[in-house]
Amino acid sequence: MIGKPYLPAPRAGTLRAAALATTALLCLQGAALQAQTAEGASDGDGIADIVVTAERRATNLQDTPLSIVAVTPEAVAAKGIEDLQDLSTFTPNLSITPSRGGGNNAANFVIRGIGGGGGTTGERGVGLYIDGIYMPRTSGAVLRVLDIDRIEVLRGPQGTLFGRNSTGGAIRIFSKQPTDQAEGYIRGTIGSMERHDLVGMVNLPLGEGLAIRAQGAYLDQDGYVRRGSTLLGAQRDIIGRLQARYEGGSGFYATLGFLYSDSKANGTPNVMTEFDMRPGIEGYIQGNYGDWINDSFKAAGQAPLAPYNDPRIVKNAFTATDLCLMDDFDPDYDAACNQHVNSKYWQADLNLGIDLSDTVSVSSVSGYSQLRHTGVSDYQGLGTERRGENVSSDVFYQELQLNAALFGDALDVVTGANYFHEKSFAPNHTVTRRGSSVYPANPGTPPDGDAGLFRIADTFTEQRSDSYGLFLSATLHATDRLNITGGVRQAWDKKDYRQTRFPATDFTPAPGTTSTTVNAGDTFTALDYRGTIDYHVTDDIMAYGTISKAYKAGNYSYTIASWTATNNATGPAQSAGIKPIPNEKVVNYEIGLRMSLFDRKLRINPTAFIMDYTNRQAATQVTCGTGALANIAPGSTQCPVGFLILVQNQGDVRIKGIEVDAQLALAHNFILDASGGITDPTLKHPPAGTVNLFPDAPSPTFNVGATYSMERAFGKATLNLNYAYVGKQATHPTQGTDSAYTLPAYGLVNARIQFALAKLPVTITAFANNLLDNTYAVYAQRFGGGYWDSGSGAGPAAPPRSALTEVRGRPREVGLTLQYDF
Repeated sequence: MIGKPYLPAPRAGTLRAAALATTALLCLQGAALQAQTAEGASDGDGIADIVVTAERRATNLQDTPLSIVAVTPEAVAAKGIEDLQDLSTFTPNLSITPSRGGGNNAANFVIRGIGGGGGTTGERGVGLYIDGIYMPRTSGAVLRVLDIDRIEVLRGPQGTLFGRNSTGGAIRIFSKQPTDQAEGYIRGTIGSMERHDLVGMVNLPLGEGLAIRAQGAYLDQDGYVRRGSTLLGAQRDIIGRLQARYEGGSGFYATLGFLYSDSKANGTPNVMTEFDMRPGIEGYIQGNYGDWINDSFKAAGQAPLAPYNDPRIVKNAFTATDLCLMDDFDPDYDAACNQHVNSKYWQADLNLGIDLSDTVSVSSVSGYSQLRHTGVSDYQGLGTERRGENVSSDVFYQELQLNAALFGDALDVVTGANYFHEKSFAPNHTVTRRGSSVYPANPGTPPDGDAGLFRIADTFTEQRSDSYGLFLSATLHATDRLNITGGVRQAWDKKDYRQTRFPATDFTPAPGTTSTTVNAGDTFTALDYRGTIDYHVTDDIMAYGTISKAYKAGNYSYTIASWTATNNATGPAQSAGIKPIPNEKVVNYEIGLRMSLFDRKLRINPTAFIMDYTNRQAATQVTCGTGALANIAPGSTQCPVGFLILVQNQGDVRIKGIEVDAQLALAHNFILDASGGITDPTLKHPPAGTVNLFPDAPSPTFNVGATYSMERAFGKATLNLNYAYVGKQATHPTQGTDSAYTLPAYGLVNARIQFALAKLPVTITAFANNLLDNTYAVYAQRFGGGYWDSGSGAGPAAPPRSALTEVRGRPREVGLTLQYDF
């Protein structure tokens, strides 16, 4: 039948474990339970099976010795999961948050505390795959959840079967395939903050074995943080997907797909929650943002900047600082400080497969994608800066795979090869408005004046990446209950880096030239592995233990030598200062239980892990006299104005944690679900000049929910109520020696009620997200050194200064959805 992609049949009786160990794992670190999925029941009142392909072959979720969250279409509908950020709310130890500059259009992905990446050259530690195609960089609309068959979240290193950049794990999104049934729907939603969505799908069989499926969506919602005349957080997405599938004899299938998305946003909903200039600006020579804002206030005849939380800067929970100096020195807000983030993405993919025999099949995944991400942000939120947010990426991906069941099905083998190519480039520059207190200040500088606009960091960065991988994984079914799996992958990564810098306030090219270009190129290799033993204690209990390794390819960083050579030096002279950073590496030690109890009415899956994370790559702000710039004196001609952001090795980390996913079917129409996770990192040997800090790893996280349905004369009603808790987490300081800020924990209550009418093909859904209207933040950053410098020999040094911005979470949203099926 068309519409069911070829999957080898799951082997009965593959993986189970000891009930006695359950108690120990559940008690470990006092873990709470959190919801995984809420798919309907089958076989009477039991919980339905879920088939996953995390091991590159079809297996029952309960027979798979990995930590997996598998989200079904039923769970998406019941919980109202509309994008991957919603998914992270219901998935323990998964964090997806907006970036400070790009918002949801450039989200950060973290699993078990491991993530990173961004920009032109940065790469995530969490692999994202859409219909089998690896996506190295994210774009807003692509993260929407529309017409999906399932989502698999694989927690922990996945290097053997998924390769590069899966040190934290992988997220795999599978869209629904064309079927041989003519069907479709149209769905409209209205809601809070001027939300207006329209989504449609049509599936058409075209003949024997051939069908197409098309989806389209227009999604629009206003923002919720006031900044001048705008509401930050607004987003408009246009999404289109077209697929054609053919199924012939001998298990042959071919699916050709095309995906397009166009996303527009108006800036991250940042609010300033603290602005600490104590004991005051006056009397100190600093030449920083605080001084320049104070200059503009006084030039406009306003009161000087207050030492702490000036009300013109720190307002309320949903009102951002609305200063603007980009058009003139008057601090009143105007359109010159409006922000925008635009992302366009398209992907073409081809999936092929054929059975060579009853026990051997081969498949191929090919894809090409293109991302164009442009925007302008006010990175500090003070109206003193316009920063380009531009990234372009062209990707080709190819994978070949062979599956075989050998020796009378005693040995399952998966082997293959893949190739990844990306060319990324980014033209970026930043413009700032400064007051006359320009750092390094000098005695006699006219106070309270407009120093004008300064063009800084005017660059064009390019990177070409080529990656090759060979992998092999084999599972030996030693007995009916014991399975032994071993796998290995050899990978080669080649990167060529090029950056051109143009004349700017902070840069002067070599004499007789108009720009300076630096180059670097290196090859990185890695051998990843996995060893797993799983044992079925009974038909319904499986225990497993695994050791696995994954890597993230190395990167580049400027060294002290390259910065000192920047001004008035040629490109070749500076290129030697660009040094490679070694591969990140994560080794995972994991044990788990997979249990289906009480006639499959209770499913409970606890997992415990220890991960050794070495050569951790992270972007760090560095100022003169500290870290990599320790040998450059503040205020010298070789010192960059303000600060420099470098990708550096941040030391090693040991991460301990647990995950528990559970469901209980009290009846065929009443399902409870819960899941939870704890992440406990310890930094080992952090480099000098840094703090013992591990950001973006909230702990604990848990979720509890209930889904109840009932049949009535009018049709079927389904009610879902859930509570999600996200624990406190460390955030990024501006530089290693700054004080860190701990983002407070928060909890959200969501509710949905759905009516499927009996006599009409109509479904009506009413929903409320953040039902209790809690005020919370999903991301924060404290600014310290480099933003408020300590002065120079020309004047007295200022005491430490700091400010804190938070990305505000969404307030209560209510809405109504109407879907018509045909």
